[in-house]
Formats: sequence, structure tokens, C-alpha cells
Amino acid sequence: MGLKMIKTIKITVENQILVVELPDWSYKEKAKAIGAECFEIVRTQRMYDLFGDSVVMIVDDSGFIENKPMNLVASYFYGADEHGYTIAGDILLGVERSPYNFPLSHPETRKRLLIERFPMLREG
Repeated sequence: MGLKMIKTIKITVENQILVVELPDWSYKEKAKAIGAECFEIVRTQRMYDLFGDSVVMIVDDSGFIENKPMNLVASYFYGADEHGYTIAGDILLGVERSPYNFPLSHPETRKRLLIERFPMLREG
């Protein structure tokens, strides 16, 4: 019997949205999925309003230091249009159940919602 992969959503700096499969939901695998050594968990009111749940972004902690491109959708979720601070690098989405975060449930359904809401996103 094979390993059950963990599925969640990844949004890239090229505006691609994909359902990715990770071997597990460990720090190492989440960091690897976004090409980061370290990451941080970001929660915003915009994401809560859109999803009606405590959805969080897993973002590269060193994206700007490493000169990674801006992620338009992540930056919008972060409120860049209001305060000017943006998110650099690819992101994963998860859901927070304090004090932990978990992969999204129903990632395909949430992916369709995001494509409808953000027409610049394309399937990867």
C-alpha cells in the first residue's frame, strides 16, 4: 500500500495555481514546496472573508532578501493595495486550527473559487 499524499494549493509568482501533493505536512516539505529555507504563516482578514475560514498563507520568509518576484495574489491577500508591503515568492495555502496549521480541505473546490475570483490565475 502506497503513502497517502497531502494535497493543498500552491500559487506561484507566475500566477499559476496548482493542487500540489506533499509526502507529509512537515516544516521541511512545506518549505521545499515553495523553494524556501524558512517560512512564516500569514493570516489576513481578506482571506477569512473570501474563504469563510481561517485560511493562511505559507510564505517564504526570505523572498525579498533572495530577490524573488512579487506574488500578485498573495500580495493582494496581504493588503498590499492598502499599505504597500508585498509578498515575494511562491506560497502554499493551509488552514489554521490554533495553534497548528493543516492542509486545505477540498483543494480542488477552493482552486476553482480562486480562479473565478482572480482571473489572472491559470492552472499549472
